[in-house]
Amino acid sequence: MIYDLQKASIMKRISAFLLDFILATIVFTGALWIFSSILNYDAQIDIMDDRRQAIESEYGIPALSEKYEVSLNDYQGMSQEERNVLPTDVQQIFSDCINEINNDSKYNQALAISINLILIMLSFSLLFAVLVTEFIIPLVLKNGQTVGKKIFSLAVMRTDGIKIAPTLLFIRSVLGKYTIELMLPVLMVFMVLFFPSGILPIIVLLVLLIIEVILIIATRTNSLIHDSLSSTVVVDFSSQMIFDSVEAKQEYQRRIHEEEKR
Repeated sequence: MIYDLQKASIMKRISAFLLDFILATIVFTGALWIFSSILNYDAQIDIMDDRRQAIESEYGIPALSEKYEVSLNDYQGMSQEERNVLPTDVQQIFSDCINEINNDSKYNQALAISINLILIMLSFSLLFAVLVTEFIIPLVLKNGQTVGKKIFSLAVMRTDGIKIAPTLLFIRSVLGKYTIELMLPVLMVFMVLFFPSGILPIIVLLVLLIIEVILIIATRTNSLIHDSLSSTVVVDFSSQMIFDSVEAKQEYQRRIHEEEKR
């Protein structure tokens, strides 16, 4: 065992990350299904589908779609040049139908609820996946080891060589990985997709990416945000000496110093 910092190789870290990502995806998918059932997300989708179908029927869209082989979804995805191939009165019917759907109160209410539910489900599912794979499992396996790190003989310790405590592990996983590296990008993507937010989300995502790149290049431990926040580092577990406490480290240093004096 070596006392000096034995950083894990990039290839080992990537391999462990990919394995943990697969496991986290499985946990996330299961949690998403559970939360979707609890929150009755499908009911809102059914309301939207029912309202859409009812309005389409009012405007005779099914018959027009069959005659011109163009569904309402197809029409919405067409360019103006492609729409001009259709008769003017047909274009007007399609446009009026779309406006009716967009202004329908029941449809919009269900849409707003479904968007909020998606964000809630994503938030809790991601949190659950992170807690399981990055906090609970490392607590069980010790030394901050996830399943991937265990298989590839990696560990997480404090930058001073001390074993990572549950508090730091929580900061690393929940504050670092979940809050900053996962939920912040998810929120920015949501703002781009569903809210008129300009270029601010793009700027935030770029700044976050630049910070990650700078940290992994410039820091001695090649750490990302989650490790920088918790003052931890990923090491080669097979060769790294990890101390249980500051006192244990000091005692080891004292013994080594005495042996060197002889």
